[in-house]
Amino acid sequence: MKTCFRCKKEMSRASVTTCEGYTSVEYSDGEVLEPVPYNPKDLHLPNWFRCPDCNIVPGGKHHANCDQEQCPRCGGQLISCDCFDAEAEKGFN
Repeated sequence: MKTCFRCKKEMSRASVTTCEGYTSVEYSDGEVLEPVPYNPKDLHLPNWFRCPDCNIVPGGKHHANCDQEQCPRCGGQLISCDCFDAEAEKGFN
């Protein structure tokens, strides 16, 4: 069983539908954006399918460190996104 460090809820519980402790994505340049809601169609899944990594429902906010979460800035995978690399942001990559 995994507990989200943001909302402190057990991610495998059916009653947990979104990460309630997640309000924004903050980048090193100071930009703050809203998290991208989970959309199963982005993963080519049925529209009722919960996130295969963090178990949230469609339209919910992903739990911390979910590998399915999208970066609101570039649309890539948030957990490994270059948008957080200060050198990449400055164009030195």
